[in-house]
Amino acid sequence: MHYVTEDELREAYGTCPFEKYKLPEDARLTPSARQFLIDFRIEFEGDERGPKPHGEARGIHVSPRREPTVDLGALVFDANLLGARLRLLARRALGVDNTVARRTERVGRLWQEARVASDLVTGDGHADPGGGPPGPAPVPTFDAGIHPIFFEMASVHAQIGRYARSWARAKESLGPEEARVASAWVGEATTVCELLEEAISNAEEEV
Repeated sequence: MHYVTEDELREAYGTCPFEKYKLPEDARLTPSARQFLIDFRIEFEGDERGPKPHGEARGIHVSPRREPTVDLGALVFDANLLGARLRLLARRALGVDNTVARRTERVGRLWQEARVASDLVTGDGHADPGGGPPGPAPVPTFDAGIHPIFFEMASVHAQIGRYARSWARAKESLGPEEARVASAWVGEATTVCELLEEAISNAEEEV
């Protein structure tokens, strides 16, 4: 099973903008990829959770669509990508902010090495059911005294936040156990973003 990511769609759209998208056979959209198509008002078919084709609104007959649960394999794929990004950030932060370096390396490795969704749930598997996804990414002050790594932290924060918000919305389509796993991952993503926010804030105070 291939999972089409938002990055793949953005790259294709940047090369040649399109108004319709047909999902290849044996492929699924990640939640963030689906949201990209919706945001850009791109008609798409082949994904059972996609918006209705424009023809249906005009009264043209289309086959009814079954409403499936979201495939958590897409969550693993998203986490793998973000884990690699976190580990790169950890390497670059080493020697500048060792607290961020150690913690992002730990979480990044967990996400990057995950093969099934349950691998993403840490030891206690706890997630705050009332907690939401991360807020907007911080915007570091443009100052020569602030190390470039803190601008990279803001970029990673934005990437994690976008994926986490997509999966927070996707939880509504999941069964209880799958929703628990997704909630745990969104909670972990929020914790990582809070760590990055604190690091950026501390850096600005020291200038």
